[in-house]
Amino acid sequence: MLSNELVSTLAGARKTLPVGTWASFGKAVEIEAGVITKAGIVRVVAEVMNPDMKWELREGLSRAIGGQWSAVSIVMRTIDHCTSPTGKTMEMVWSGPSSTSQTARRIDQIIYDLLAQARRRVFLITFSAYKVARLGDSLAAAHLRGVKITLLLETARDSGGQLSNDALNAFSDLPIKQFEILHWPRDQRELNGAGKPGKLHAKCAVIDDAVVISSANLTDDAFNRNMEMGVVAHDAALAASVLTHFEELKAAKIIKALR
Repeated sequence: MLSNELVSTLAGARKTLPVGTWASFGKAVEIEAGVITKAGIVRVVAEVMNPDMKWELREGLSRAIGGQWSAVSIVMRTIDHCTSPTGKTMEMVWSGPSSTSQTARRIDQIIYDLLAQARRRVFLITFSAYKVARLGDSLAAAHLRGVKITLLLETARDSGGQLSNDALNAFSDLPIKQFEILHWPRDQRELNGAGKPGKLHAKCAVIDDAVVISSANLTDDAFNRNMEMGVVAHDAALAASVLTHFEELKAAKIIKALR
């Protein structure tokens, strides 16, 4: 996952760079495959003529060495959609107190709506899951329609005790053996100063050609009581980019089947 600092740098580059330069930079990022390296960084920033912006991008990307170029491409596509002047390609989703000025759709409701319409694939990522009976029912119904279900979930063991219960426990009533269940093994994670591994903290859903990225775990609290925020994008290319990113992580055995 990319740092908040790098995401902010990329967003600043989108506002600062000429459209053609930003497009060339994005193309260079797409050409690079696999792991971010020093040599790759030199290649992707070559088209950036603004010396300050080139330095910021080089420094930001240098802190992501060892990560995946596909993650950079996903963030750039998201930034493009957020700033696109042509049509409404992305909308805000929300859980928490409402306001008269904001008409955002609820995070749980958009996920349930998308699941009800799913025809091909569902890919959910969460740190924790708890008391989500309706979500389980929606996944079961999608599975009966022939939809491929993939769950990337945190486990208590992989998290080093930072999660008390496996997220998979919330789906115990489902035909889990017929789903693809993935995890991020502890031996693939960096440790902090206290010896604790990094967390699987992403919260994302890819449902057919829609992508939902938010702060909400798949829990009753997140859906009904917490203040959570995110976006939903209806974009086949973005959905494919997210899936490709995690397919690369699977191929590199950074994430594996949980069996």
